[in-house]
Amino acid sequence: MKAFALFAAAAGALAAVASAASKCAAEVPCVREGWCGSGPAFCMFGLCNSEASYNSTSCWEAEGCANQNISFDSSSDVVAIAGYGGNPKIHPFVSIFDPNNAVISKGNLVLQMKYQADKNKGFGATASASYTFQYGRVTARIKTASIAKGTVSAFIIRNDQVGDEIDFEWVGKAPNQVQTNFFYHDILDYSNSEKFDVGANTATTYHDYTIDWTPEAITWIVDGKTLRTL
Repeated sequence: MKAFALFAAAAGALAAVASAASKCAAEVPCVREGWCGSGPAFCMFGLCNSEASYNSTSCWEAEGCANQNISFDSSSDVVAIAGYGGNPKIHPFVSIFDPNNAVISKGNLVLQMKYQADKNKGFGATASASYTFQYGRVTARIKTASIAKGTVSAFIIRNDQVGDEIDFEWVGKAPNQVQTNFFYHDILDYSNSEKFDVGANTATTYHDYTIDWTPEAITWIVDGKTLRTL
């Protein structure tokens, strides 16, 4: 999960020198997926490639760990990435794709997949937490979208800087099943995955999914029942 705080760049003689490896100018200092840009869509911690950006201060810093319980009863609990100003206390979640298909509705964070007629395909949503942490316990109460072939829902802890990930995933047309996965350095080793029967239709009923991450172990828990421990 990702977070950041907004820092003003130093001016005059204190300004950092551009990295020799960067192809970006000072006006568009941040690199995301190989493209130069500015603002939260490019400079947000977790999206910004610090090694390829203009200098060492281009990417926003992480905000750090905070205990919190988000009930999604306020429209400000998630904001489109273009409107994020760097304060996770105001916006604990950021919708990182454009167009923004994440909305708050009746106390729920709803991630929508909308059909794009001009591209003849659907476009989904990803909401990223604004705080970061290293080790901790995270629970999400989720109703999945496992109602159509090709649709994947996911609850993820991820470090985009190094490509490490711990997750729950639910695939289309398998509504009673949850997958537990872990990856490192963006190596998609599917032998790390284990599947479990939840005992109910995850697309029609809510369930509590917990990832408990410590220096010694990773534990995946559903409705208080431990499914897997590494």
